[in-house]
Amino acid sequence: MRIQSRLTGARRISGIAAVGTAAALVGGLVNPGTAEAAIDLHYKVTGTAHVVKMNADIPIEGEVDVQLNGATGEFTSKFRQTSVPRVKFKAFGMFDSEVDVEFFEAAPSHGKIAGGNVTFDLPLQIRLQNISAVGFPIGGGPDCVQQQPPTLSLKSTSPFVPAKGGDLAGAPYALSEWSQGCGGFTGLVNMNSTGPDNTAQVKLTHVG
Repeated sequence: MRIQSRLTGARRISGIAAVGTAAALVGGLVNPGTAEAAIDLHYKVTGTAHVVKMNADIPIEGEVDVQLNGATGEFTSKFRQTSVPRVKFKAFGMFDSEVDVEFFEAAPSHGKIAGGNVTFDLPLQIRLQNISAVGFPIGGGPDCVQQQPPTLSLKSTSPFVPAKGGDLAGAPYALSEWSQGCGGFTGLVNMNSTGPDNTAQVKLTHVG
């Protein structure tokens, strides 16, 4: 009976220690400065990017791996797209058109979590594949990319909990002209997509 009692007590102490450790970890994530070790986090990314010239919303589906410095709240991250959307839009406001839109990092992304708020800078290269207008292919390809890749500067729009995630919205950004790798109709592609005041909204959901 004494042995069983000791084992039960040991289990209780171990359980209390585990809870305390978890609480300390969450506290360090939410309030940087209480933890020093790097913490690896993984998020599912969903959202949309609105392109003014196209008058179209482009779905964003991806994943981002975050390495967080628990002492400073600063993090580095790696974004990757998990699904390439086929986007429909009206070229010049009248011609049925479609394009596959790929996203990938133009440079390492980074940000900071502090006091329930997060900032996230994502230098994002965009690639257009399989562009068609009124059913006819007009360009796109592996070298059809932005000449000046934009950076999405995202900020949380509600309290961000690292162990859960949260919603972020981006400052307006501009799309530059496309490379000549888009084909002979690059000029038309530019006329229907380049320009300022594009926006993005995403949701980060912690998945491990």
